[in-house]
Amino acid sequence: MVKVDKSKTLNQSPKYKVLFISSWYPTRIHEFNGDFVKRHAKAVGLFSDVTCLHVIHDPDLKQRFELIENEEENLHEIIIYFKPFVDLKVMRKWMKLLYYFKGFNSITKKFGKPNIIHANILIPVGFVAWILSVFYRVPFVLTEHWTGFLNDVYSQKPLITKAINNFVARQAKTILPVTENLSLAMQKSGVKNQFTVVPNVVDTSIFKIKEYTNNSTKQILHVSDLNDHHKNITGLLRAIKLLSEIRQDFVLKIIHNQDNQFVFSYAKELKIEKQFVLFLGKKSSAEVAEIMSDSDFLVLFSNYENFPCVIVEAMACGIPVLSTNVGGISEYVDNEKGILIEKGNEQELVKQLNYLMENHKNYKKEKLHTFAVNHFSPEKIGMEYIETYKRIVNA
Repeated sequence: MVKVDKSKTLNQSPKYKVLFISSWYPTRIHEFNGDFVKRHAKAVGLFSDVTCLHVIHDPDLKQRFELIENEEENLHEIIIYFKPFVDLKVMRKWMKLLYYFKGFNSITKKFGKPNIIHANILIPVGFVAWILSVFYRVPFVLTEHWTGFLNDVYSQKPLITKAINNFVARQAKTILPVTENLSLAMQKSGVKNQFTVVPNVVDTSIFKIKEYTNNSTKQILHVSDLNDHHKNITGLLRAIKLLSEIRQDFVLKIIHNQDNQFVFSYAKELKIEKQFVLFLGKKSSAEVAEIMSDSDFLVLFSNYENFPCVIVEAMACGIPVLSTNVGGISEYVDNEKGILIEKGNEQELVKQLNYLMENHKNYKKEKLHTFAVNHFSPEKIGMEYIETYKRIVNA
């Protein structure tokens, strides 16, 4: 297992002032939106001074704006909630940009001017990063997570919209997609720049292994937002229905940060709710880690993906993954870490669910956890970003 000596690394590398901004970020309005961005920021915060600035429209705000500051571990957050005089889309866009300037000035006064701006998700915050970069003469990099480059959403945008965003992307010092597959998809969509893949991060101090237990009921886990178009929950439920006609010694536990009444009703219609499928609702990271480490394996039946954080978390917990072979998942999941199947193939899903219930113990927990530490730990990902900053700031 590779371990990073943070004290030694800090002596070797300069400590930067880094400003994270993001199209998505956890707030009181969207509690889990962009939590993977926050994980990246915390990883960088192990080695540099990081401030996250996020501006979001709050239609229920009583005043024009509210600035909230939070200190969390190695991270300083500034969240600005605003409500425009006239609630029009174009007004919200310009007000958001103005409040980003306000937030930037507040950060500069308190902590000094950032050495680098780390933007996350090109649309729409890439434009903000570029404007701030030009106005304050601070370089910016761009991390991309958006699946819209994979499912043709970006290609269907108006030509002028794509031209503006492609221009903004070229102004970044480098683009940092979370998978090679996403990098290729962005380039195919006309985005041009230098690309360096830096994957998602997992807190390997929370997500860790437990010894196998001889449960009479096999524990299968799924974690998602229940977006059926994306995650194909209905296809997964149909497979569980078919599996229940073969054997009854299992339960699929579903952790979901959003409710979906259609999915709930569909599980009832299939008569698998409660006996074979349990909807557990929202859980904290610590609660997810506890449930995951007690599970036998993770299942995803997505129609498209980048490389979901939940797969990294499963590896850290030492459990194998059964997933569709979409996006960048195959870049990290091989036969030693799980099973990949064709998307939409419900018969194959049933077959491999049945197989893993009998063979999940053949996967080596320590080996899976070590792989997660070596490739996705906060220390590993944080240092990858620091090396990127170093090349840019010292250029």
